[in-house]
Amino acid sequence: MNIKEKMELKWEEMTAVKNERESLFDNFEANKERIAELHFEVEIKQLEYMFLKREQLAELKKTEKVAIVAESVASVESINDTCIGLVQKRLIEYGYEERLKQEGLL
Repeated sequence: MNIKEKMELKWEEMTAVKNERESLFDNFEANKERIAELHFEVEIKQLEYMFLKREQLAELKKTEKVAIVAESVASVESINDTCIGLVQKRLIEYGYEERLKQEGLL
């Protein structure tokens, strides 16, 4: 599976989790815990997506030789890495460090 297909699949997974979470808000009190669990599941899916984006940018850097494109890629790469760090930090604060390690997201 190429990187584009992996990213599309991850986006679909993320959307499915978001949709599941949204459906639970109809009965918020009864579903409060599950809503919280799914919130962090979405965060993890977003982190996985950012790692795929990092991979995609690395491939783009290898193929693009035009200076302007390379600068743009470097800028997006920097933003992506900052976002990865912030999401990792937030997930660790909420007790997901072990899971991130298990899934290679740390």
